[in-house]
Amino acid sequence: MSPAARRRAMIDKGVTTVKDTTTKVVTTVRGWPRNKQLIAGGGALAVVIVLVLAFALAGGDGDQTPPPNARPGASVPVQAAFETQDYKDRGISVKVPKGWKHSASGSWVDYYDPADAKRKVRILVEKSKATPTTFLGIAENGLEKRSTNCPKPYNRVGLTKTTIAGRDGAVLEYTCGTGDSARHGVWGAVVTGGKAYSFYLTTKESQFAGSKVIFDEMIRSYTLQAA
Repeated sequence: MSPAARRRAMIDKGVTTVKDTTTKVVTTVRGWPRNKQLIAGGGALAVVIVLVLAFALAGGDGDQTPPPNARPGASVPVQAAFETQDYKDRGISVKVPKGWKHSASGSWVDYYDPADAKRKVRILVEKSKATPTTFLGIAENGLEKRSTNCPKPYNRVGLTKTTIAGRDGAVLEYTCGTGDSARHGVWGAVVTGGKAYSFYLTTKESQFAGSKVIFDEMIRSYTLQAA
């Protein structure tokens, strides 16, 4: 709550208290003899005037004038929780970890951790007319049955709808393997213009909690110029 809002709340509470007190005083005074009523009336009027002046002075500034540095409607750029570099190609713009190495082939582009090539993000563009959830369901089938980088058992953590680049999209989270070979991944997709634009993060299970911010930043920064 802003300082002005707190002042208004205090004033409202004070006014309510004054009203309640005034009602009680009036009721009491009405039961007094006429001469006492006249004396009390003059004193009560003076008190009311003082209270009105005090509340007017305390609440005069309100919220009418914004702070000198505030600009209505201005937004502060959101900074990533890690250093980034921009990937811009194929009508896509997205932020990936700075310093990660780059490789590409066919429909995909990888950025991987120099200290661990299997900790990486992949950016893909493929032909598809499926919905984002259906597309990720097909990708999931490949992870479960054909992927050499996703050891059994495969488990779906969740498949949820979300917004990516201002469009309807979906995100699949999954795990693969057990023990030292356990892996954890998360895959986002949006489909438009007969193409599926997707990207995923895959890491060891032990690295996933600290790496999830990378995928979150990709979701936040993903921009699509394609129709």
